[in-house]
Amino acid sequence: MRITKEKNLISLFLLFLLPFSLLFSQSEEIAQILESNKGGIISITIYGENEEEIAQGTGFIIDKQVIATSYHLVSKAFKAEGRNYKGDKVKVEGILAFDKNIDIAFCKINKKNPALPLGDSDELEMGKKVFALGSNEASEITASEGTVRNFLNLTTTQRVVDVELSIAQSYNGAPILDSSGKVLGIIIFFDRRTKSVLPINTLKSIQRKGVLTKFKNWKQEDYFSTLEGAYFAGRICALLDETGKAEIYLKDVAKKSPDNIEVQSLLASIYNKQRNYQSAISAYKKIIELDPNRDDAHFGVGAVYFKMRRFKEAISPLEKSIQLNLDNIEAYFYIGNSYEELRDFAKAADAYEKFLELNPEDTLQAHFQLGLCLMELERHEDAIKAFEEAAKENPQDLKINYKLAQAYERAGQYENADKLYQMLAELSPEEASTYYRTILMMYDKAGITDKAIEAAKKILELNPQDADAAYNLGYMYSKQNKYNEAIDSFRKALEIRPNFEYAYANIGNSYYQMKNYTKSIEAYKKFAELAPDSPEAWYWIGVNYMQLKSWNNALEPLKRTVELRPDHAYALYNLAITYLNLHDNYSAKDIHKKLATIDSNLAGKLKKHIR
Repeated sequence: MRITKEKNLISLFLLFLLPFSLLFSQSEEIAQILESNKGGIISITIYGENEEEIAQGTGFIIDKQVIATSYHLVSKAFKAEGRNYKGDKVKVEGILAFDKNIDIAFCKINKKNPALPLGDSDELEMGKKVFALGSNEASEITASEGTVRNFLNLTTTQRVVDVELSIAQSYNGAPILDSSGKVLGIIIFFDRRTKSVLPINTLKSIQRKGVLTKFKNWKQEDYFSTLEGAYFAGRICALLDETGKAEIYLKDVAKKSPDNIEVQSLLASIYNKQRNYQSAISAYKKIIELDPNRDDAHFGVGAVYFKMRRFKEAISPLEKSIQLNLDNIEAYFYIGNSYEELRDFAKAADAYEKFLELNPEDTLQAHFQLGLCLMELERHEDAIKAFEEAAKENPQDLKINYKLAQAYERAGQYENADKLYQMLAELSPEEASTYYRTILMMYDKAGITDKAIEAAKKILELNPQDADAAYNLGYMYSKQNKYNEAIDSFRKALEIRPNFEYAYANIGNSYYQMKNYTKSIEAYKKFAELAPDSPEAWYWIGVNYMQLKSWNNALEPLKRTVELRPDHAYALYNLAITYLNLHDNYSAKDIHKKLATIDSNLAGKLKKHIR
């Protein structure tokens, strides 16, 4: 009754969080299960050679004077003592039968308590509520509620159950019951933390009564040090992802049975999970040594080499796995990945196409990778088809749609690309400006400036303080020779970013194209103030002065250009022309010599003007 009292205290504490009726009914159900079935539960204490206590566990009555428990609990016993729910001693006389392959033992007791009814463990399903009845560390019979979390395949015909339960290791050998009190499984603890449930149907095939071996005549053994025990524990721990423990058990089995292919396969899988790739390869190669026709082992070697980024070495074992099994779909995918990493996109595309020909369940990634390879091969129309297939499976995937848009763009299908980039902007509003900037660049590259201007305006609409957007809008206007609109946009960019030197440069260029050389000079001087080491700033100041025939004013900016960039052919040419207009034929001849080593065509044109 102490447990019921504790549950009621918890219920009162949580009264304001959950309905009282629900909490009470849960506590009441556990208490009812315990009350109805506690007579079939025996707390077991195991003693060693010197009568020292070496283990605690639980057994449950399955027949007259017969209890089922964990074999590893009783395998080391020199003596075993039981207690029932009343605390009365129950003599555990010895072992009647056992199965070391599944860690189960049947023991004889001297009490004739009624057996617990055995149910059908096939009724277990994910999420099913179950109850564990067992011994706590004080040898009291208690109960706990749990939930079926998963089913793990031990063999093709046998499985174990992963149940979420908060119980002590002394529940080792305890039964799992359903709400009606029928036993559906037995709990096996491998250590304080690792446990699983063996379905009750597995126990039904074991002969319950045999020749009794009393503990004084029993040959004690450490079950987990035996071949059967280490193998059983290793497999269970591997299924539970307890890879460190599984490795210890299975390496012990491999020493005892070096030709056991299944053990090597499990070890390879464990090493894979641990990223101990070299050991995984050794295990797979051991399997191949034992059976050269194991396609899964050849595949394993290739897959591990791939994970190690040893792509060239991965291909041969993967191809061998296909030779042994033509339907080895995943091998084609890894081969495609390997060739793609090696940048052999033609062979990668061929592997992905073969993978897809075999009609795998999941084709999205293969279509996507195929599309990437076809893009690299500049087969843009084929790439579009591959990306479109991938997009069918995940229509709103940003990465797929972005690559599809790029494929449309490279294939010259600008409207389709535009639609997709805009869709991406809607799907990812925080990146909208980036997508519209991509649209702008696409149309700029294609020479469709009207559409580029629309994209630039959209970026400014999204963020009116985007100086780059204002600048790009001005740049597009200048491409259309709309210089007044361009200047307005460049000035907008300068309002946002006053030190935007290239905005001044483009204002200067716009005024130059409009033949307003004075205003062009003003703009380029601003550019030179912000970027005094820019040859282009000084060059265009000089050229504008030349257009105004202000030769004295043109001289210094052009000389400054040549100082900053001695190989600037046009600056040298225009500097020489300026000298000639200043009647300095000697300096013009000197520049001609320099220009001849840089640009012979310009030097030839200059020579015609020199006397």
